[in-house]
Amino acid sequence: MLRWLGWHLDRFAAKDAEMRLLDHANYLHRDGLTPVFGMDEGGEMDAMGLGWVVQEPDGARPLILEKSGGLQGEFSYVAFAPSRGIGVFVSINAFSVEGFDAMSKAVNELIAELAPR
Repeated sequence: MLRWLGWHLDRFAAKDAEMRLLDHANYLHRDGLTPVFGMDEGGEMDAMGLGWVVQEPDGARPLILEKSGGLQGEFSYVAFAPSRGIGVFVSINAFSVEGFDAMSKAVNELIAELAPR
């Protein structure tokens, strides 16, 4: 996970720069979708990228790209701010919706605190 996050956060590297640009782009904004279901678990979705849920900058929070998942007794969440060089991966070994909500909220708040706009 660290190597994967490092690739996404290496915004000044010439190698794979075009791939990172395409991977982090917003392709479909929320205002064009009715209804939106199952996309707000880690934070309210503003747009979709290539599988990324995109949270637009808001207040001190920078743009965040995030993915979440859960299966067979675990929840995972990865979020990063590509323009700020910060990313967080966290996983819990409990299939707990309340636990996931608290975990993803804490991650998003941590990113905003450590790398504000």
